[in-house]
Parts: sequence; C-alpha cells; structure tokens
Amino acid sequence: MPSTQLTRGIAATTSPVVGPGRLNSLLDRILCLLEKVSDEAFWNSLFGDRVLNLLKRYFGSDVVFLGFIVYLAPIMGYQLHSLFYYLVNYIKERMYVSIQIGKNETGYDAIQQFVATKTAHIRDLRDVEGRCIHDDNDDNDMQRPSPPPKLHLYPLDEIEHKITYKHHTLWVTKKKNGGVGNNNENYYSNNIKDLLGMMNSNPCIQITMRGQDMGLLKGFIQEWIDTHFEKEYGKLTIFKCVPTRYEGFEWRTVGSKELRSFESVILKEGQKEHILKDIQTFRRREHWYSIRGIPYRRGYLLYGPPGTGKTSLVQSVASKVNMNVAIISLSGNMDDENFNVLLQEVPRNSILVMEDIDHCVIKDPNSDNDTSNAKISMSGLLNALDGVVAQEGSMVFMTCNDVNRLQPALLRPGRIDMKMELGYADKTQINKMFWRFMGEDDIEPSNGDDTDAEDAEKSKSKMIYSQELQDLAQKFTDMIPDLKVTPAELQNFFIMNMMDHEDFDLDEDKKKPVDYTYLLDAVPVFLETVARDREQALEHNASRNQKPTPSANTTNDDTKIVNTSSNDTKTVVEDATLVKSDPPKKI
Repeated sequence: MPSTQLTRGIAATTSPVVGPGRLNSLLDRILCLLEKVSDEAFWNSLFGDRVLNLLKRYFGSDVVFLGFIVYLAPIMGYQLHSLFYYLVNYIKERMYVSIQIGKNETGYDAIQQFVATKTAHIRDLRDVEGRCIHDDNDDNDMQRPSPPPKLHLYPLDEIEHKITYKHHTLWVTKKKNGGVGNNNENYYSNNIKDLLGMMNSNPCIQITMRGQDMGLLKGFIQEWIDTHFEKEYGKLTIFKCVPTRYEGFEWRTVGSKELRSFESVILKEGQKEHILKDIQTFRRREHWYSIRGIPYRRGYLLYGPPGTGKTSLVQSVASKVNMNVAIISLSGNMDDENFNVLLQEVPRNSILVMEDIDHCVIKDPNSDNDTSNAKISMSGLLNALDGVVAQEGSMVFMTCNDVNRLQPALLRPGRIDMKMELGYADKTQINKMFWRFMGEDDIEPSNGDDTDAEDAEKSKSKMIYSQELQDLAQKFTDMIPDLKVTPAELQNFFIMNMMDHEDFDLDEDKKKPVDYTYLLDAVPVFLETVARDREQALEHNASRNQKPTPSANTTNDDTKIVNTSSNDTKTVVEDATLVKSDPPKKI
C-alpha cells in the first residue's frame, strides 16, 4: 500500500541519525553556532561598527524594543499560522486522498445509504442522526398489523465518522458547505430569503482515505453506488417537483414502484403499440435529428374521459423502455422562471408528465378579462417546452380530459407531435378485460415437485377451465354496451364482485372451478350505477358552465382538433408532423 511504502521510506532515511556518535556531533554543532551568534564580534563583522552602534542606540531602549515587538508580533503570528496550516495541508495531500460528492449528485443518497449500514458497527459512536424508516418487505402479510419502523443511523453534519471497508480505513464527513461546485452561480431570485438560503448552502459528503491512490478510493465509492442502484434496478422511480424551504422548487424522489407490465394496459387495437414504436424510433434517431438541425424533443398528448388509462399508459411505456417518470404541476406558486429551470433539470432518463393540463390555470396576457391568480403564463409555458434553452432529448407527456380547452398554440408541432384519444371501452377491450381477471394465468402454479402425470393433468384442467369460460366471456361482452363504460369502471366491477366471492373461487375438495355466472347477474346494477354517474357529471358541468363551450371542430394554422363522439367506434390518432392536406392516421 502507498501508506506502508511511505512509512518505510521515512524510517530508512532517519535510521543513520539515531546513533549516539552522530547525535553528540549534532548537539556540539548547535552549541557552537549559539556561542558564535551571541558574540559581539560576529555582529560587528556582519554589519560594521556604525550599523551596530545604531542598533544598540535604538534597540537598547525598552520602549522602542517593546513597541517593535508589539507591532511585529501579529504579523509574524499570522505568517507562522499560515505556514503551519500550509505544512499540515501539504502533508495531508501527500498522505491522504479525498472526494467530495454534492447533494445534487445522483450518487449522494447511495453513499448515505451505505454509510448508514456501516454506522451501526462503528465503535465508540457518540453523535449520529436517527431516522425511522419502514423497510419494504413483500413477504409481510397485509392482514397483520404493520410492523414498526426501524431506526437507521446517518452521519451528522460536520462530524467525522471512521469506517472500515475492504481492510481500508475511511473517514466520512457530511459538510454543510463543502468545496464542490454548486448550481447557484447563475441563480437569480427576487426573494431575499430564497437568495440568501441558496447562496449559503452547499451540502456535500467528503470521503477521505489514507494513501495516494485516488483510483482506489474512486473504485470504492463506485461500488457503493452500483450496489445501491442494483437494489433499485427493476423498479420505476417516480420523481416529483416539490417546493423547497425557500419558496423555490426542486426535483425529489418520492418513491419507486414495480414495473408496470405493458400487457396490463388494455387499450383499443394498435394504440399502445403505435405510441411505443414512435418512442423507440425517436430514441434511436438522435443523430438523425442532429444532422438535420431539428430539435431533439418529442411531445405527446393523451386526451379522453377520466379512467381511460392515460396515466397507466405512461407508466407502462416508461417501464417498457426502461425510463423513469418525472411529474410536474403548473398549479400553486409555480411561475415562468421556476418552470423553465425545472424543465432544464429534469432527472436523467425520465419522461416528463404534465397531468390534467386542461384544468391548470394559465395566465393569458392577451386577454383583458383574465382575472386569475395564475403565476405561469402561456408564453412562459411555450418557451420552456420548445424554446432555445429547452432540454435536448426530452419526452413530454401531457394528459387532459377536454382537448378543446387547450389553446391552439400549445398543440402545434414541436410542442405536441402526436395526439391520441383514449375513449370508452369497445367490445375488444371489454373482452380483454374479462380475460385479464378470469384468464388461465390467474391460477398460481404449485410450489411442490409434481410428476409429469400430475403436470399433464393440471394442464388439461386449465384447458377445460379456460374452455368453460368462453361462453361466459361472450355473454359478458354482449351485455356491456359498446363505448359506454371506461376501463377503470370495468376494473372496479371485477375487483368489487370478485372480492365478495373470494372464498368461493375454487372448491378445495373437488378442485373444480366455481360458477362465475354471478358476474352476469351483477351487470345490470353496474350499468345503472354508470348511468347515474354520467347524469351527475352532466349536471355538474351544466351548473358550472354558464355559457356554451366552443365548437369541437376548430381549425387554425398549426393544428386540427378532431373530436370523436361516444358513438364513434374508431379512435383517431393524430400525428402533428403531417401537413394539413394529409388525413390523420386511424388505428
């Protein structure tokens, strides 16, 4: 190790000096030098008689001598202090290496998690930070009481912790204001609290190791980060824009979810495959965009009634292409400046999601009747989406219920490149929803070691089970009207009715499937509930909207909005890159 080599080198150079003969010779030389310096003849030969007499005249006075000492003492003390710390830092640089990780770095939390696992084993531990965290354990029985949170220990600020990793001693310090660069150099704010708080805060973690091998320390920290991300791999990370302490905003990880299966989202034929293919093509053509001078950005708009799978589609697509989700809201104290900065700092490899964009209050500077308290303007929103400083490689998903409430400027190509309507469920969706809850994959395989004969018998029983449900599936599909219910309503129908019959799904004695005709009996009540919900929604909209809404078929220079009625069985998917003469794509 470098430290061992350094210690051996020092010992080798100082070993000849420790002999008694050399030590006596060194002391004799020092005494001779002091005797010579104290002799007046030495100073007379050095400065001469005239200079020596002047020095005796002035420095012979106690007042002048003390004044001279008082004047020079602070200067000499400061210089000695600087020299001392210079030597200390010089020795540390030769004996230690250190790396500082800023709080804004993605590996900051990973290092904190690793240090927390080591903190409990530190001897002579005195001051640490305690956090109560619920451990994620899939084996917990949801019917039992929730287990209490476990106490995890984290390093406090400005306190050095000593840990051992792979037979190397490391010192970890969590600093409030480290030497790493921050993002506040170009920061501007008209709020004095925000400005002072951001300028005086630059937290980081410093890891120090004895030796001169910076690559070894870097490798250790990279192992901690890799271990942390291996645990998180296979999950969908959710980022959300949240307010900070000083009235600003920042991206924060709010949790992780299991990957949403792409097959679990049931839409009309070809819809999800079309949007997935477009995303995969876009991610492969960065060079194609670059050489043609086209901004490398892509925008999508999903519109339709609530419960038609807009948010679920975004989650499943993100899981399919191994990306995360970053959610931002335009309500509250969000203004143009913060929104612009946040879009430039969207977490890496994330899909930006702006939900219910038609319900967000946006200031319209061209309207004289705009009396809203909105802080974000339409011009600020448009410039952030496709302006000069917009992030390259970004993918933005917007969702809304009524596309007619959006301003046409927001829908033009470059901001929204593809529009897709997710409407009420058609017959194909209804049939797929039935098999999603009642299909063969609903039967869990046995954990025992069965023979081939038993496996064949089970496969045969599954085929019989599936065949018996064919007639029931067709009857259920015929009873649900086309384009009248949403997939979310169908999902709730199956969950509520199957939970009521959960103990009767399989006969434990005879191992035969239970008759599921109770689902058909529950369909009339379900349709009545849906009809009442529709009437209530219409009454609510009629009471809120005093004036009629604009026509659905409106055109402008950039975008054509197509309104699909509830009686239309076709779903329209518009590609905004088409010219006006091209018909919209239909799937």
